[in-house]
Amino acid sequence: MTSTIRRALLGLALTTVIPICAATAADPAAMAAMSDAEKEKIRLIVKEVLREYAASMKDKGHGGASDILREIAQNNRKFVAGHGPEYFKPFLEGQHPRATVITCSDSRVHTHALDGSPDGDLFMIRNIGNQIATAEGSVEYGVHHLHTPLLLIVGHVACGAIKAASGDYSKESPTIQRELDTLQIGKGDPGLNSVKQNVNNQVRTAMGKFEAEVMGGQLTVVGAVYDFRNEMKQGQGKLNIINVNGETDPAKLAMLDLIKGLNAPPGKSGAAKTSAKSEGHKEGH
Repeated sequence: MTSTIRRALLGLALTTVIPICAATAADPAAMAAMSDAEKEKIRLIVKEVLREYAASMKDKGHGGASDILREIAQNNRKFVAGHGPEYFKPFLEGQHPRATVITCSDSRVHTHALDGSPDGDLFMIRNIGNQIATAEGSVEYGVHHLHTPLLLIVGHVACGAIKAASGDYSKESPTIQRELDTLQIGKGDPGLNSVKQNVNNQVRTAMGKFEAEVMGGQLTVVGAVYDFRNEMKQGQGKLNIINVNGETDPAKLAMLDLIKGLNAPPGKSGAAKTSAKSEGHKEGH
């Protein structure tokens, strides 16, 4: 909507709606005498004016929704320009992701840090605290309907949900409280130990829920911590595996075939895996 129309609506509200509201406030009988259609008309005018006013406001520190959306649209145009029809061909008619991934909603946990081309490859589930309880149906869909062989649960350092759950969150809204209630961690420790504890808790929950798939070899449950602050001293931005099917002992984890070679630098093997990934999409696994 143009600024001219917006000003016209605002003028209409000032010259028509506000006097009517003032009059009916002074004389309740006048409000009672108004038809439902007249009341609805006033309500819609006020709602439209307020909506347009809110849309024109700029949030401090972020430049406002208009600027943010414009930048998102520009980035999307760049994406469209750089990806032709062949890029989308493998997943035009359906999805065949190779992993179901549960991560925290935190904006610092980046999908591209896990997969250079996540389109059609990762079935992503995000919530506060990277938990199963509040997204159980989505997790089930990835494992039971999409048949992903890997369920990856990713916690992260400096997690706000962990910080809140480790303290007093009674002043949060009831909906946030319900989600934090599912994070069974100790009080008083908002740091890395609690992040790991939560990841291990989620792996344990997944192991119980998908026991048949795990025991049958159709599913592997992996817990990891994304460390963008290098608190684990393995490299900034490193995804550190801390749990595989319930095993958390570092020495035993290192002996697993699944873990061997994970820290090798990218090379020909990486290119081979990329090719296999493409073929997997074409064949639908």
